Amino acid sequence: MSMFSGIEKNEPSTGGIFGRLRAFRAGFSEDSASSMPIAGSDKLDAANREPRFSKKSTKVKAEPVEAKPGQPMTLGMRLRMADISDVDAHEDGNPDFLHSPDARPFDHMNEPSARADERPVDDGKTGFSASPAEAAPATSTINIEATVEVAAGDARRPAYPEADLRTKPESPELDYLNTSSPLADGVHEIHAHAEPVVQQEPELIPVGLPQLPSAEALAFKRILSERGTDATLRITDAARREFVAVEVQAGMAIVVTTQAFHESALYPTYLKDLERADIKVHEEMIAVEAVISAIYGRERNRSAAIVPETSRAIGTFRDVAEAAHEYGAGDVHYEYRDFNDDVEVRFRVNGDLYTYRKLSKSLVRRALSASYQDLVARNTNSGETFQPSAPQSAMIPLVVHTDILNIRWQSSPLVGGFDVALRLLDGNFRNLKLLMPDQMGLTRSQLKILDSLCNVSGGVSIFTGETGSAKSTLLRALSYMLSSRDLRKQYVVSEPSEYPHPWLSEISIPRRPDESDEDASRKGAEVIRTLMRMDPDDLTVNEIRDRVMAALVAELALTGHPVRTTLHADSAIGAFMRLAGGRLQLPMDEMSSEKFVNAVANQKLIPLLCPHCKVPARDVLSATQVDTLEKKFGLDTSTMACRDEAGCEHCRLKGLFTRAGKVAAGTKGQTLAMEIFRPTLEFLDHVAVRDWRGAEKVWRSTRVSGFDDDDMTGKTIYEHALYKASQGIIDPRFIDTTMRSFDEYKVFADRDGRMPS
Repeated sequence: MSMFSGIEKNEPSTGGIFGRLRAFRAGFSEDSASSMPIAGSDKLDAANREPRFSKKSTKVKAEPVEAKPGQPMTLGMRLRMADISDVDAHEDGNPDFLHSPDARPFDHMNEPSARADERPVDDGKTGFSASPAEAAPATSTINIEATVEVAAGDARRPAYPEADLRTKPESPELDYLNTSSPLADGVHEIHAHAEPVVQQEPELIPVGLPQLPSAEALAFKRILSERGTDATLRITDAARREFVAVEVQAGMAIVVTTQAFHESALYPTYLKDLERADIKVHEEMIAVEAVISAIYGRERNRSAAIVPETSRAIGTFRDVAEAAHEYGAGDVHYEYRDFNDDVEVRFRVNGDLYTYRKLSKSLVRRALSASYQDLVARNTNSGETFQPSAPQSAMIPLVVHTDILNIRWQSSPLVGGFDVALRLLDGNFRNLKLLMPDQMGLTRSQLKILDSLCNVSGGVSIFTGETGSAKSTLLRALSYMLSSRDLRKQYVVSEPSEYPHPWLSEISIPRRPDESDEDASRKGAEVIRTLMRMDPDDLTVNEIRDRVMAALVAELALTGHPVRTTLHADSAIGAFMRLAGGRLQLPMDEMSSEKFVNAVANQKLIPLLCPHCKVPARDVLSATQVDTLEKKFGLDTSTMACRDEAGCEHCRLKGLFTRAGKVAAGTKGQTLAMEIFRPTLEFLDHVAVRDWRGAEKVWRSTRVSGFDDDDMTGKTIYEHALYKASQGIIDPRFIDTTMRSFDEYKVFADRDGRMPS
């Protein structure tokens, strides 16, 4: 590349000093007859008549004009003895001037006078040690109009045609030069007293990319380009000297390379490899090999110094998650309050929240920040760092002993602090744990309906319930129970994925907290429309959230695709009310179609009593409660039991406490209460005219037995819970306080018109 490549114009080469220099530019970039490499040594070999220079870069030290005894008179000395008024010089005699950021190429040529004291010399390896600004030509208006350059080894040299030399020095000391080269009369020797200086890194020739001056100027999370087979970008050892890719954010990278490697064929290949790994190259930069080596060195230093501190913070997060898993907790809550000195960490076990620890605020902040930044699965997080002031979500895979947990992170700012809620889910794809409906506490009549849903040719099955009522768990089991599953193509659409479904194809749709409902709806609609063209036999849509999703589910169900989904509603009748009105607004002709809704259900998890320490209900319940249970619901209270708050050795959870200071005790697991039915034509007739009370009466009037019988035909979730209470497996006080009071609940007559009492 010519030094003047950026300023050349279409004008005759003989116009002025720049024109003359442009005529010589081939010597800067080509190996021609006009360029003569000079071997290096600091002394002259009289026998070979060849100059030899040191391999190290040197600067010429200013010496007196007079030659010392025994020292040959060089061209440089003769130039300094002449009356020179236009010789290249460092400003104010400062040799570092051209290294300053204020120095610009060729600005020094306008200086009135200077002396050619010090010149940068090639080190024989990397080419000229001077940048284009430092390699500006030195000219004389009296006896020479050519640039005086010195190079060692096989470096390129400028050409100096004899025709342009106004005065040819007649010095016998220059006879040792190769007179066959045109350079013989235009090059002077560096005198023997040159002092070695510290070698400087060669400055870069601009290629249109930003330059990275040092490794410390680059902030990153980890290096992507490594040697191992598990590396995100696998590169060779040779490429590591000239190329590095670092991750600055999840899925975003910066690439740093040398100028030579940037122009190689391997460079675009590495960029393509990053793209295939779903890594977006945010910026490309140019640096020298020393800077790239320092970047790799920073990663090694961080592994030795920074990671232990991060590991301690992540260790705290892991300790809490492992403890929650040991207790069988379903959720972990970090409750950070500005007005408290500590952060309360609580576990949800058997449906109740207990305090596990109170940790320092600084420790919790470090643990949450490090875990959110380093542990979250790619493309599941909203934001790259933990921000207590904004809602955030993510999924964190975590190995706990021999189990793999998939932790669903949801955080939210509060008045005076923030909360972080972690849902602990099974994440083991190889040795998955599948909870089947018959293990959830459902009765034979309910299981019969669920079995029938696995043999339908279309329609939608809707499961409703509050958060944490095992809806997703039941959907997962139903997809596994599908008849001829190995001969069917199954899909699951999740927002986001929570449980492993290795027997089918699952699509996860992460939703960011700052994402609008319209954008989220558009993403879900695109996925559903895509699935319609992928030959599905069976689909599970984890939740209907808006009208667009409801319309697509209806379209799938009415075109012969069996669909299972969930909906937030407080009852089975409430599911029809939500679909027909409010935000969903499905057409009533679709709602009342016999082929649309296969079944609808509502469910709730209830704590199971510890069989070893439960106490008789009559010893705990009030006389009014006992009387209501016996007369209104027709139940035998002598078989009922209540929770012993003190617990026993079988159920006491040492280390977990209520806020009143009592040890968690009295319960042992959870059971599912459910109402489920398949709509009849009579029921749908009432739905078509929005007669919700009439529809409910039609359904509940199909009841065939009392509340102490396991036949759940025509029975609500409340009545299923009453049955479990009559068997002494749940506390009747739970029904009275958390579902609806005994006095307020309305009882319908059975199909024969009989009341339970």
